[in-house]
Amino acid sequence: MKKIAAELLAAFLLCAAMGVFAHAAQPQALKFVVLGDSIAAGAMLRSKSDAYASLVAGAKGYDLRNLAVNGYTSADLRERVTGDKAFREEIAGADIIALSIGGNDMLKTGDILGSLAIGMLGDYEALEPIMGPVFAGNRENLAAIAAELRALNPDARLIVQTLYNPAFPLPSLREAYGRGVEIINQSIHDYLEQNPGAFEIADVFSAFEGRGGLIFFDMTHPSRAGHAVIAAVLTAVIDGEEPPLPAVRPLRARLDRRMNPVLALADRVVVWVLGRVL
Repeated sequence: MKKIAAELLAAFLLCAAMGVFAHAAQPQALKFVVLGDSIAAGAMLRSKSDAYASLVAGAKGYDLRNLAVNGYTSADLRERVTGDKAFREEIAGADIIALSIGGNDMLKTGDILGSLAIGMLGDYEALEPIMGPVFAGNRENLAAIAAELRALNPDARLIVQTLYNPAFPLPSLREAYGRGVEIINQSIHDYLEQNPGAFEIADVFSAFEGRGGLIFFDMTHPSRAGHAVIAAVLTAVIDGEEPPLPAVRPLRARLDRRMNPVLALADRVVVWVLGRVL
């Protein structure tokens, strides 16, 4: 009986040890930290599981920490990155960090409606005193954020997303806002050129440009389809591949063709009125 008991105990211990070893052999999920504003937070979506952060984490098996906050500007994020202990600890433990910030820098300009109206008239020189400090602040904040993220976690992969141009219906309004988007996106590329290897760029702008159905009716936030596109762009960067560009849906293309003459006429009327008022 003693021999049988000893054999049973040895078998039990062996099975337990094998279970421990098997558990220890399982790779630990990479920690994926997402920083940014309402775009990164998944605002307007019915389910946060449809947000691009969740889509990437689910597809890749990552441990997600979405630290994005609705309404954040680059100044808000800079303050949080440099001053919030818990925030900094999450960043320090990350394997991959994705950053999307900057849109609110323009939208929260004191007289954003007046600025857009001036831009619609094509008077960009008049915009310089208003928007110049905004873009300078964005460049300074981006540089400080990137440097601090690298100081906190020099080994993590840092991916910075470019801004897309929202779906403003009037051509002159889209062009005016698009000038600001181009300036902020250029700042991202300029920083990387001056600091090679500081981060990788996910070109969300190119994936959205000229494609309908990717932005909600609020003309600002990505739709469910838009989040899927951002997730595809981020995943391609992570995997070292070229991001797939979504096809323009035939129905949407037909609707756009029919609406373009109407919108062009409305645009001319609005610009004419603004020219008389301003």
